[in-house]
Amino acid sequence: DAGLYQKASLGDYVWVDSNNDGQQNDGATGMNGVTVNLYDGNGVFISSTVTADNAGQPGYYLFDDLTPGDYKVEFIKPTGYAFAKQDQGADGSDSDADTTSGMTIVTTLTSGENDLSWDAGLVKLGSLGDRVWEDTNANGVQDNGEQGIANVTVKLYDCATNALLDTTTTDVNGIYHFTDLMPGVYHVEFVAPNGYVYSAQDVTAENLGTDSDANSAGITACYTLNSGDDIDTVDAGLYQKASLGDYVWVDS
Repeated sequence: DAGLYQKASLGDYVWVDSNNDGQQNDGATGMNGVTVNLYDGNGVFISSTVTADNAGQPGYYLFDDLTPGDYKVEFIKPTGYAFAKQDQGADGSDSDADTTSGMTIVTTLTSGENDLSWDAGLVKLGSLGDRVWEDTNANGVQDNGEQGIANVTVKLYDCATNALLDTTTTDVNGIYHFTDLMPGVYHVEFVAPNGYVYSAQDVTAENLGTDSDANSAGITACYTLNSGDDIDTVDAGLYQKASLGDYVWVDS
């Protein structure tokens, strides 16, 4: 007897999932330069490649000349990206990477099979923040010469669940930033230091990043952060109460 088989292959596509739904339905843009690793079914590393152009289109990879058997693929996400939702639809158009590890499930290649259905969607992360300042004239607007306030606690919440997601403090210039955020809807809480109260909220007709966005409890409205957005207009003005007075006497 003589047993014969044909070599198999495995691969497909890595794209930027701009609407974060795990599907290639948003004018998907392929991403070159993403590292993809191939393992056998037992987790033994076999080879590595990077995504590149195929027929003039970016984002493709292929492992060929493979012996039929069990394989899985690991995608390495670039800095500033997260993996899209996994297994949200048809195998040829959804993301197959685990959202934490970037690894696919094990698949079995048969003789001569060319399995081009192993994709990964990448979501570009965003950021949100800006400044806390001392509003010396209590007008709710960042006027020239008004200084930032350092070491103010700022908290980030999920608007849908009100879950606390992250906490930071302002730097020496009153600046803060929440980075590496998934697309979503967020609000911010500023914790006023002792002796400070919040300026009036949203005193300007347009949010140009110069007014105060915190209400009397230090909480902002909700902000919708899309893929790759950098919202840098979320501010809080704080001031200290003042006093005035002295003495009335009989000038005999």
